[in-house]
Amino acid sequence: MHGNIVNASRVLMGDSLGFHILILMFGLTLPILCIWFEYLSKKRNDEKLLNLAKLWSKVMTILVIAGVMSGTVVALQFSLVWPGILKFGGQVIGLPFLFESYAFIIEAVFLALYMYTWNKEKISRNLHMFFGSMVVLGGTLSAFCITTVNAWMNLPKGFDIVGGKLENIQVWKAMFSDTAIIEFAHSMLGYYLAVIMVMASIYAIKLRKERVIDRQRSVNFFVVKKMIILSGILILLSIITGSISAKYLANNEPIKLAQIEAVTKSGAHSSYVFGGILDSNGKLVGPRIVIPNALSLLVGESPNTFVKGLDVVPLSNRPPSYIHSLFDIKMTMVGILSLVIFVFIYGVYKKSKFILKDNYLKILILVGFFGLVIVELGWMLTEIGRQPWAINGYLKTQDAITKTNNITSYGYIFPFFFVILFIVTYLAVRRVTRDPKGN
Repeated sequence: MHGNIVNASRVLMGDSLGFHILILMFGLTLPILCIWFEYLSKKRNDEKLLNLAKLWSKVMTILVIAGVMSGTVVALQFSLVWPGILKFGGQVIGLPFLFESYAFIIEAVFLALYMYTWNKEKISRNLHMFFGSMVVLGGTLSAFCITTVNAWMNLPKGFDIVGGKLENIQVWKAMFSDTAIIEFAHSMLGYYLAVIMVMASIYAIKLRKERVIDRQRSVNFFVVKKMIILSGILILLSIITGSISAKYLANNEPIKLAQIEAVTKSGAHSSYVFGGILDSNGKLVGPRIVIPNALSLLVGESPNTFVKGLDVVPLSNRPPSYIHSLFDIKMTMVGILSLVIFVFIYGVYKKSKFILKDNYLKILILVGFFGLVIVELGWMLTEIGRQPWAINGYLKTQDAITKTNNITSYGYIFPFFFVILFIVTYLAVRRVTRDPKGN
Protein backbone atom coordinates (compact mmCIF):
# COMPACT_ATOMS: atom_id res chain seq x y z
CA MET A 1 0.00 0.00 0.00
CA HIS A 2 1.19 3.51 -0.79
CA GLY A 3 3.29 4.98 2.01
CA ASN A 4 1.35 8.25 2.04
CA ILE A 5 -1.89 6.45 2.91
CA VAL A 6 -0.21 4.51 5.71
CA ASN A 7 1.31 7.69 7.14
CA ALA A 8 -2.00 9.55 6.85
CA SER A 9 -3.74 6.72 8.69
CA ARG A 10 -1.15 6.79 11.46
CA VAL A 11 -1.42 10.56 11.81
CA LEU A 12 -5.21 10.36 11.96
CA MET A 13 -5.12 7.70 14.66
CA GLY A 14 -2.35 9.46 16.54
CA ASP A 15 -4.20 12.78 16.60
CA SER A 16 -7.40 11.08 17.74
CA LEU A 17 -5.66 9.16 20.53
CA GLY A 18 -3.77 12.27 21.59
CA PHE A 19 -7.04 14.19 22.00
CA HIS A 20 -8.74 11.27 23.74
CA ILE A 21 -5.88 10.80 26.22
CA LEU A 22 -6.02 14.47 27.23
CA ILE A 23 -9.67 14.09 28.19
CA LEU A 24 -9.23 10.57 29.56
CA MET A 25 -6.59 11.54 32.12
CA PHE A 26 -8.89 14.16 33.65
CA GLY A 27 -11.76 11.68 33.79
CA LEU A 28 -9.53 9.24 35.68
CA THR A 29 -7.94 11.73 38.10
CA LEU A 30 -10.68 14.21 39.01
CA PRO A 31 -12.83 11.58 40.80
CA ILE A 32 -9.91 10.91 43.15
CA LEU A 33 -9.46 14.61 43.83
CA CYS A 34 -13.19 15.05 44.43
CA ILE A 35 -13.27 12.27 47.04
CA TRP A 36 -10.07 13.53 48.66
CA PHE A 37 -11.32 17.09 49.08
CA GLU A 38 -14.75 15.90 50.16
CA TYR A 39 -13.00 13.90 52.88
CA LEU A 40 -10.85 16.92 53.84
CA SER A 41 -13.97 19.09 54.06
CA LYS A 42 -15.53 16.60 56.45
CA LYS A 43 -12.37 16.28 58.52
CA ARG A 44 -11.83 20.06 58.72
CA ASN A 45 -15.52 21.01 58.70
CA ASP A 46 -14.65 23.38 55.86
CA GLU A 47 -17.44 24.31 53.46
CA LYS A 48 -14.98 25.89 50.99
CA LEU A 49 -13.32 22.54 50.38
CA LEU A 50 -16.70 20.88 49.94
CA ASN A 51 -17.66 23.49 47.36
CA LEU A 52 -14.41 22.81 45.50
CA ALA A 53 -15.13 19.08 45.45
CA LYS A 54 -18.62 19.72 44.15
CA LEU A 55 -17.35 22.10 41.47
CA TRP A 56 -14.69 19.61 40.34
CA SER A 57 -17.28 16.85 40.19
CA LYS A 58 -19.28 18.85 37.65
CA VAL A 59 -16.21 19.37 35.51
CA MET A 60 -15.43 15.67 35.94
CA THR A 61 -18.88 14.69 34.66
CA ILE A 62 -18.50 16.83 31.54
CA LEU A 63 -15.07 15.38 30.81
CA VAL A 64 -16.18 11.77 31.40
CA ILE A 65 -18.99 12.28 28.87
CA ALA A 66 -16.56 13.89 26.42
CA GLY A 67 -14.13 11.03 27.01
CA VAL A 68 -16.79 8.46 26.20
CA MET A 69 -17.63 10.25 22.97
CA SER A 70 -14.00 10.61 21.88
CA GLY A 71 -13.31 7.01 22.91
CA THR A 72 -16.19 5.83 20.77
CA VAL A 73 -14.74 7.63 17.76
CA VAL A 74 -11.32 6.08 18.42
CA ALA A 75 -12.95 2.64 18.58
CA LEU A 76 -14.66 3.31 15.24
CA GLN A 77 -11.35 4.30 13.71
CA PHE A 78 -9.72 1.20 15.15
CA SER A 79 -12.23 -1.07 13.41
CA LEU A 80 -12.70 0.94 10.20
CA VAL A 81 -9.13 2.00 9.48
CA TRP A 82 -7.16 -0.83 11.14
CA PRO A 83 -9.25 -4.00 10.66
CA GLY A 84 -6.11 -6.10 10.22
CA ILE A 85 -5.36 -5.85 13.94
CA LEU A 86 -8.75 -7.26 14.92
CA LYS A 87 -8.61 -9.85 12.15
CA PHE A 88 -5.30 -11.16 13.46
CA GLY A 89 -5.83 -10.90 17.20
CA GLY A 90 -9.55 -10.45 17.80
CA GLN A 91 -9.80 -13.81 19.57
CA VAL A 92 -7.18 -12.69 22.10
CA ILE A 93 -8.03 -9.01 22.62
CA GLY A 94 -11.79 -9.21 22.14
CA LEU A 95 -12.45 -10.09 25.79
CA PRO A 96 -10.66 -7.00 27.20
CA PHE A 97 -12.91 -4.83 25.03
CA LEU A 98 -15.94 -6.64 26.51
CA PHE A 99 -14.66 -6.17 30.06
CA GLU A 100 -14.08 -2.49 29.32
CA SER A 101 -17.78 -2.07 28.56
CA TYR A 102 -18.68 -3.66 31.92
CA ALA A 103 -16.24 -1.37 33.70
CA PHE A 104 -17.81 1.63 31.99
CA ILE A 105 -21.26 0.56 33.23
CA ILE A 106 -19.91 0.59 36.80
CA GLU A 107 -18.40 4.03 36.25
CA ALA A 108 -21.55 5.46 34.65
CA VAL A 109 -24.01 4.13 37.24
CA PHE A 110 -22.03 5.32 40.23
CA LEU A 111 -21.22 8.65 38.59
CA ALA A 112 -24.96 9.23 38.27
CA LEU A 113 -25.44 8.28 41.93
CA TYR A 114 -22.52 10.44 43.05
CA MET A 115 -23.80 13.53 41.26
CA TYR A 116 -27.47 13.03 42.14
CA THR A 117 -26.85 12.55 45.86
CA TRP A 118 -24.79 15.69 46.48
CA ASN A 119 -26.06 17.23 49.77
CA LYS A 120 -29.00 14.82 50.05
CA GLU A 121 -29.97 14.61 53.71
CA LYS A 122 -30.70 10.87 53.60
CA ILE A 123 -27.28 10.11 52.08
CA SER A 124 -24.39 10.21 54.54
CA ARG A 125 -21.10 11.78 53.55
CA ASN A 126 -19.38 8.38 53.83
CA LEU A 127 -21.92 6.75 51.50
CA HIS A 128 -21.54 9.59 49.05
CA MET A 129 -17.76 9.14 49.04
CA PHE A 130 -18.30 5.41 48.50
CA PHE A 131 -20.24 6.22 45.34
CA GLY A 132 -17.30 8.33 44.25
CA SER A 133 -14.82 5.54 44.98
CA MET A 134 -16.82 3.23 42.70
CA VAL A 135 -16.48 5.83 39.93
CA VAL A 136 -12.73 5.62 40.46
CA LEU A 137 -12.88 1.81 40.38
CA GLY A 138 -14.91 1.71 37.16
CA GLY A 139 -12.69 4.23 35.40
CA THR A 140 -9.52 2.47 36.52
CA LEU A 141 -10.74 -0.95 35.37
CA SER A 142 -11.77 0.53 32.05
CA ALA A 143 -8.33 2.08 31.59
CA PHE A 144 -6.66 -1.20 32.51
CA CYS A 145 -8.65 -3.19 29.96
CA ILE A 146 -7.77 -0.81 27.13
CA THR A 147 -4.13 -0.60 28.21
CA THR A 148 -3.86 -4.40 28.07
CA VAL A 149 -4.81 -4.28 24.39
CA ASN A 150 -2.04 -1.81 23.65
CA ALA A 151 0.41 -3.80 25.78
CA TRP A 152 -0.48 -6.94 23.82
CA MET A 153 0.27 -5.12 20.57
CA ASN A 154 3.68 -4.21 21.98
CA LEU A 155 4.43 -7.77 23.10
CA PRO A 156 1.87 -10.34 21.89
CA LYS A 157 1.33 -13.27 24.27
CA GLY A 158 -1.31 -15.84 25.09
CA PHE A 159 -1.41 -17.87 21.86
CA ASP A 160 0.53 -20.17 19.59
CA ILE A 161 0.79 -20.02 15.80
CA VAL A 162 -0.18 -23.40 14.34
CA GLY A 163 -0.52 -23.70 10.57
CA GLY A 164 -0.68 -19.94 10.23
CA LYS A 165 -3.59 -19.65 12.69
CA LEU A 166 -3.87 -18.66 16.35
CA GLU A 167 -4.26 -21.71 18.59
CA ASN A 168 -4.10 -22.45 22.35
CA ILE A 169 -5.43 -18.98 23.14
CA GLN A 170 -5.00 -17.83 26.76
CA VAL A 171 -6.74 -14.49 27.17
CA TRP A 172 -5.80 -14.11 30.84
CA LYS A 173 -2.13 -14.55 30.04
CA ALA A 174 -2.43 -11.82 27.43
CA MET A 175 -4.33 -9.44 29.74
CA PHE A 176 -2.18 -9.86 32.84
CA SER A 177 1.23 -9.96 31.23
CA ASP A 178 4.20 -8.11 32.67
CA THR A 179 3.85 -5.72 29.75
CA ALA A 180 0.29 -4.82 30.71
CA ILE A 181 1.04 -4.33 34.42
CA ILE A 182 4.11 -2.16 33.82
CA GLU A 183 2.49 -0.07 31.09
CA PHE A 184 -0.68 0.43 33.12
CA ALA A 185 1.12 1.45 36.33
CA HIS A 186 3.47 3.88 34.59
CA SER A 187 0.75 5.47 32.46
CA MET A 188 -1.68 5.91 35.36
CA LEU A 189 0.97 7.64 37.46
CA GLY A 190 1.63 9.91 34.48
CA TYR A 191 -2.08 10.73 34.16
CA TYR A 192 -2.39 11.57 37.86
CA LEU A 193 0.74 13.71 37.85
CA ALA A 194 -0.28 15.63 34.72
CA VAL A 195 -3.78 16.49 35.94
CA ILE A 196 -2.71 17.33 39.49
CA MET A 197 -0.05 19.71 38.17
CA VAL A 198 -2.61 21.35 35.87
CA MET A 199 -4.82 21.86 38.90
CA ALA A 200 -1.84 23.37 40.75
CA SER A 201 -1.28 25.76 37.84
CA ILE A 202 -4.94 26.79 37.67
CA TYR A 203 -5.06 27.60 41.38
CA ALA A 204 -1.67 29.30 41.22
CA ILE A 205 -3.23 31.61 38.62
CA LYS A 206 -6.07 32.30 41.05
CA LEU A 207 -3.53 32.83 43.84
CA ARG A 208 -1.67 35.49 41.86
CA LYS A 209 -4.84 37.57 41.70
CA GLU A 210 -4.82 37.90 45.49
CA ARG A 211 -2.71 40.27 47.58
CA VAL A 212 0.63 38.78 48.63
CA ILE A 213 -0.22 39.35 52.29
CA ASP A 214 -3.40 37.24 51.96
CA ARG A 215 -1.98 34.37 49.92
CA GLN A 216 -0.72 32.10 52.69
CA ARG A 217 -4.19 31.87 54.28
CA SER A 218 -5.98 31.50 50.95
CA VAL A 219 -7.88 28.36 49.98
CA ASN A 220 -6.12 28.64 46.62
CA PHE A 221 -2.75 28.24 48.34
CA PHE A 222 -4.15 25.26 50.26
CA VAL A 223 -5.09 23.61 46.95
CA VAL A 224 -1.71 24.39 45.36
CA LYS A 225 0.15 23.07 48.39
CA LYS A 226 -1.78 19.79 48.48
CA MET A 227 -1.42 19.27 44.74
CA ILE A 228 2.33 19.91 44.72
CA ILE A 229 3.03 17.64 47.68
CA LEU A 230 1.04 14.85 46.03
CA SER A 231 2.91 15.52 42.77
CA GLY A 232 6.22 15.03 44.59
CA ILE A 233 5.10 11.57 45.68
CA LEU A 234 3.94 10.75 42.15
CA ILE A 235 7.27 11.90 40.67
CA LEU A 236 9.16 9.50 42.93
CA LEU A 237 6.82 6.62 42.06
CA SER A 238 7.14 7.46 38.35
CA ILE A 239 10.92 7.27 38.60
CA ILE A 240 10.57 3.77 40.05
CA THR A 241 8.15 2.59 37.35
CA GLY A 242 10.26 4.29 34.68
CA SER A 243 13.28 2.30 35.81
CA ILE A 244 11.22 -0.90 35.73
CA SER A 245 10.01 0.03 32.23
CA ALA A 246 13.60 0.44 31.02
CA LYS A 247 14.50 -3.01 32.33
CA TYR A 248 11.41 -4.44 30.68
CA LEU A 249 12.23 -2.85 27.33
CA ALA A 250 15.80 -4.14 27.45
CA ASN A 251 14.53 -7.70 27.87
CA ASN A 252 11.39 -7.66 25.73
CA GLU A 253 11.48 -4.74 23.27
CA PRO A 254 15.21 -4.13 22.85
CA ILE A 255 14.96 -2.41 19.46
CA LYS A 256 12.52 0.16 20.83
CA LEU A 257 14.90 0.84 23.73
CA ALA A 258 17.88 1.01 21.37
CA GLN A 259 16.22 3.63 19.18
CA ILE A 260 14.97 5.66 22.15
CA GLU A 261 18.37 5.60 23.85
CA ALA A 262 20.39 5.86 20.59
CA VAL A 263 22.23 2.57 21.16
CA THR A 264 23.90 2.09 17.79
CA LYS A 265 26.01 -0.96 18.69
CA SER A 266 25.23 -4.00 20.85
CA GLY A 267 27.45 -4.74 23.80
CA ALA A 268 28.19 -4.31 27.47
CA HIS A 269 29.17 -1.00 29.09
CA SER A 270 26.41 0.75 27.20
CA SER A 271 26.33 4.52 27.69
CA TYR A 272 23.41 6.84 28.30
CA VAL A 273 23.25 9.42 25.52
CA PHE A 274 21.49 12.76 25.85
CA GLY A 275 21.30 14.78 22.67
CA GLY A 276 22.59 13.96 19.25
CA ILE A 277 20.57 12.88 16.23
CA LEU A 278 20.42 9.53 14.48
CA ASP A 279 20.95 10.14 10.77
CA SER A 280 19.41 8.21 7.87
CA ASN A 281 22.11 5.54 8.18
CA GLY A 282 21.46 5.00 11.88
CA LYS A 283 24.64 6.79 13.02
CA LEU A 284 24.64 9.22 15.92
CA VAL A 285 25.73 12.71 14.96
CA GLY A 286 25.62 16.18 16.52
CA PRO A 287 26.40 17.53 20.00
CA ARG A 288 25.53 15.21 22.85
CA ILE A 289 26.28 14.25 26.44
CA VAL A 290 27.49 10.69 26.96
CA ILE A 291 27.50 9.05 30.41
CA PRO A 292 29.60 5.84 30.21
CA ASN A 293 28.04 2.59 31.51
CA ALA A 294 24.87 4.39 32.64
CA LEU A 295 22.40 2.52 30.43
CA SER A 296 23.87 -0.89 31.32
CA LEU A 297 23.61 0.05 34.99
CA LEU A 298 20.00 1.18 34.55
CA VAL A 299 18.73 -1.93 32.78
CA GLY A 300 20.89 -4.55 34.49
CA GLU A 301 22.38 -2.90 37.58
CA SER A 302 25.86 -3.71 36.30
CA PRO A 303 28.18 -2.02 33.79
CA ASN A 304 28.71 -5.47 32.27
CA THR A 305 25.04 -5.80 31.27
CA PHE A 306 24.69 -6.55 27.57
CA VAL A 307 22.36 -4.15 25.74
CA LYS A 308 21.14 -4.87 22.22
CA GLY A 309 21.73 -2.09 19.72
CA LEU A 310 20.31 -1.05 16.38
CA ASP A 311 22.98 -3.05 14.58
CA VAL A 312 21.01 -6.29 15.11
CA VAL A 313 18.16 -5.23 12.78
CA PRO A 314 18.11 -3.76 9.26
CA LEU A 315 17.18 -0.10 8.79
CA SER A 316 13.77 -1.09 7.38
CA ASN A 317 12.76 -2.75 10.68
CA ARG A 318 13.87 0.08 12.95
CA PRO A 319 11.51 2.62 14.52
CA PRO A 320 11.80 6.23 13.30
CA SER A 321 15.06 7.76 14.51
CA TYR A 322 13.41 10.95 15.82
CA ILE A 323 12.00 9.17 18.86
CA HIS A 324 15.41 9.63 20.50
CA SER A 325 14.89 13.39 20.30
CA LEU A 326 11.33 13.03 21.62
CA PHE A 327 12.71 11.12 24.59
CA ASP A 328 15.30 13.85 25.25
CA ILE A 329 12.55 16.47 25.23
CA LYS A 330 10.45 14.39 27.59
CA MET A 331 13.28 13.85 30.07
CA THR A 332 14.20 17.55 29.99
CA MET A 333 10.63 18.48 30.86
CA VAL A 334 10.51 15.82 33.60
CA GLY A 335 13.71 17.26 35.10
CA ILE A 336 12.43 20.84 35.09
CA LEU A 337 9.05 19.80 36.50
CA SER A 338 10.69 17.75 39.26
CA LEU A 339 12.96 20.66 40.21
CA VAL A 340 10.06 23.11 40.51
CA ILE A 341 8.00 20.61 42.53
CA PHE A 342 10.73 19.85 45.05
CA VAL A 343 11.72 23.51 45.38
CA PHE A 344 8.10 24.22 46.31
CA ILE A 345 8.02 21.36 48.82
CA TYR A 346 11.25 22.67 50.34
CA GLY A 347 9.68 26.12 50.57
CA VAL A 348 6.62 24.72 52.36
CA TYR A 349 8.83 22.74 54.77
CA LYS A 350 10.99 25.79 55.54
CA LYS A 351 7.94 28.09 55.59
CA SER A 352 9.65 30.30 53.02
CA LYS A 353 7.76 33.22 51.48
CA PHE A 354 9.40 32.97 48.06
CA ILE A 355 6.91 30.31 46.89
CA LEU A 356 4.12 32.88 47.27
CA LYS A 357 5.80 35.56 45.16
CA ASP A 358 4.77 36.32 41.60
CA ASN A 359 8.03 35.28 39.93
CA TYR A 360 7.96 31.79 41.38
CA LEU A 361 4.23 31.39 40.79
CA LYS A 362 4.75 32.30 37.11
CA ILE A 363 7.30 29.48 36.79
CA LEU A 364 4.96 27.07 38.59
CA ILE A 365 2.06 28.01 36.31
CA LEU A 366 4.16 27.42 33.20
CA VAL A 367 5.72 24.07 34.16
CA GLY A 368 2.44 22.82 35.59
CA PHE A 369 1.28 22.17 32.05
CA PHE A 370 4.43 20.17 31.22
CA GLY A 371 2.76 17.03 32.54
CA LEU A 372 0.26 17.01 29.67
CA VAL A 373 3.07 17.15 27.13
CA ILE A 374 5.05 14.48 29.00
CA VAL A 375 2.12 12.06 28.85
CA GLU A 376 1.61 12.68 25.14
CA LEU A 377 5.32 12.18 24.47
CA GLY A 378 5.28 8.97 26.50
CA TRP A 379 2.52 7.50 24.36
CA MET A 380 4.25 8.67 21.19
CA LEU A 381 7.38 6.81 22.27
CA THR A 382 5.35 3.68 22.99
CA GLU A 383 3.44 3.71 19.70
CA ILE A 384 6.02 5.10 17.29
CA GLY A 385 8.71 3.00 18.94
CA ARG A 386 6.81 -0.15 17.89
CA GLN A 387 7.00 0.74 14.19
CA PRO A 388 7.06 -0.69 11.59
CA TRP A 389 4.86 -3.19 13.46
CA ALA A 390 1.18 -2.86 14.32
CA ILE A 391 1.44 -6.08 16.32
CA ASN A 392 5.06 -6.50 17.24
CA GLY A 393 6.75 -9.29 15.29
CA TYR A 394 3.55 -10.53 13.63
CA LEU A 395 1.73 -7.84 11.67
CA LYS A 396 3.26 -4.85 9.89
CA THR A 397 1.47 -1.51 10.05
CA GLN A 398 1.06 -1.39 6.28
CA ASP A 399 -0.68 -4.79 6.40
CA ALA A 400 -3.07 -3.80 9.19
CA ILE A 401 -4.69 -0.90 7.36
CA THR A 402 -8.01 -1.28 5.56
CA LYS A 403 -7.78 -2.42 1.94
CA THR A 404 -11.31 -1.41 0.93
CA ASN A 405 -11.36 2.32 1.56
CA ASN A 406 -9.01 5.23 1.16
CA ILE A 407 -8.08 7.00 4.39
CA THR A 408 -9.25 10.32 2.90
CA SER A 409 -12.81 8.98 3.18
CA TYR A 410 -12.52 9.31 6.98
CA GLY A 411 -9.91 12.03 7.20
CA TYR A 412 -12.44 14.83 6.87
CA ILE A 413 -14.97 13.34 9.27
CA PHE A 414 -13.06 12.51 12.45
CA PRO A 415 -10.99 15.72 12.84
CA PHE A 416 -14.15 17.78 12.31
CA PHE A 417 -15.89 15.83 15.08
CA PHE A 418 -13.01 16.37 17.51
CA VAL A 419 -12.97 20.12 16.84
CA ILE A 420 -16.70 20.34 17.58
CA LEU A 421 -16.30 18.15 20.69
CA PHE A 422 -13.46 20.32 21.99
CA ILE A 423 -15.46 23.52 21.53
CA VAL A 424 -18.58 22.13 23.21
CA THR A 425 -16.56 20.65 26.08
CA TYR A 426 -14.65 23.90 26.63
CA LEU A 427 -17.82 25.99 26.69
CA ALA A 428 -19.50 23.56 29.10
CA VAL A 429 -16.54 23.55 31.50
CA ARG A 430 -16.25 27.31 31.31
CA ARG A 431 -19.90 27.77 32.20
CA VAL A 432 -19.71 25.37 35.14
CA THR A 433 -16.55 26.91 36.59
CA ARG A 434 -18.10 30.36 36.73
CA ASP A 435 -19.91 29.24 39.88
CA PRO A 436 -17.22 28.96 42.59
CA LYS A 437 -19.57 27.02 44.87
CA GLY A 438 -20.37 24.41 42.25
CA ASN A 439 -24.12 24.92 42.58
